Amino acid sequence: MKNLRGKLKGSLFLSSMMGITNGKFCAERCVGTAMVQLGAYLAEPPMYGVLEPGLILPSERKRCVEFLAGEVEKVKKRFNVAVCLNLATLKLEWGLEAAECFREAGGDFVELNVHGGYRRYLEQGKLRAMVLPENRGELFRWLEGFSKLDIPTIVKFRAGVIPDYTPILDRVVEMDILGVHFNVRDETSKRPDVEFVRMVKSRYDGMFLLASGYVRSAEDAIMLFNAGADMVGIAEPTIKDPNYIANIAEGLKAFKIGER
Repeated sequence: MKNLRGKLKGSLFLSSMMGITNGKFCAERCVGTAMVQLGAYLAEPPMYGVLEPGLILPSERKRCVEFLAGEVEKVKKRFNVAVCLNLATLKLEWGLEAAECFREAGGDFVELNVHGGYRRYLEQGKLRAMVLPENRGELFRWLEGFSKLDIPTIVKFRAGVIPDYTPILDRVVEMDILGVHFNVRDETSKRPDVEFVRMVKSRYDGMFLLASGYVRSAEDAIMLFNAGADMVGIAEPTIKDPNYIANIAEGLKAFKIGER
């Protein structure tokens, strides 16, 4: 874990967008990144072929591995970057199976999505609802399960869903988890919430912290790095501009982390 964090620290990544960040999309936007995220994909075998075509992973293990291997290959045949699977599920066993499939497919990391607003999942206490006090027992059980896999796990949260993440992060830092990813977009200011990143890092200095949300310039990225983010993610602007991250990465060369 220490070596992985060292290799990734201070770098940019393409953050997942459900229904958009497939292998082809990621491969076209790799320049300037150290990691790209496929998905979000749903691990829900009974709904494969029935609901949300193209978003639910194949239900049969062999086909799932083959599908994911194809997506990973589209990226890795062009660029030497880490490939992460952003994954949401309704049952722990489905999620663990999908994560193992991704490992077999040549993937590098899995990101457990405890961030999104997919209504059907929220109604069952999943995604963002898992951080609520009544659902945290299940969240911790899931994280313990993912922490025991042979593929490193990142967990993704959304800033602002609850007023205080301390009870959750106190548990997370005790687990064998690669890192924590916060979407820190502030919908009022349309800017990344730099102070939230600074607060989290001040309390959990040893935690590997990924931050994304409304990063629109090299200056935004450097502010997040200086606030304590170890990696900075970019998503929506890459839809229209495949070179968006590459341009920000080029802009970062004019800065030194630690300068404001």
